[in-house]
Amino acid sequence: MKSFQQTFQVPFHELDPGGVMFHAHLFSHAHNAYAALLSEAGHSLKTILASDYLVPLAHAEADYLHPLLLDDEVRITVFPASVGNSALHFSYEFHKEDMLCATAATSHVFLCKASKTPVAVPENLRQNLLAYSS
Repeated sequence: MKSFQQTFQVPFHELDPGGVMFHAHLFSHAHNAYAALLSEAGHSLKTILASDYLVPLAHAEADYLHPLLLDDEVRITVFPASVGNSALHFSYEFHKEDMLCATAATSHVFLCKASKTPVAVPENLRQNLLAYSS
């Protein structure tokens, strides 16, 4: 099993008035890591947008454990929690050095672009994501 990781530095414009990264920005960083993982797995968002299916976000949640401050170097680890028939579920861990600062989870559903009904996760993507499963 391999892991997928991405890093970012907390920029000034993501801080709240208290000097802590505003909580909603956590989802932007989770999305960027999700998109990078999909790309590495052979299904970039550009490829998906040009296909016959959509992959909307169906659920998102997060837990904030420690504050993220200006210029903190944050490492995101993304795990495909499960790869279902038509849905993908991801877990995210946000670390500052060795400290776990936040966790998040997202669920995405594959839909036919025309009918908006669920379709199967493409088999090659399913197999590529299983290599990252925890």
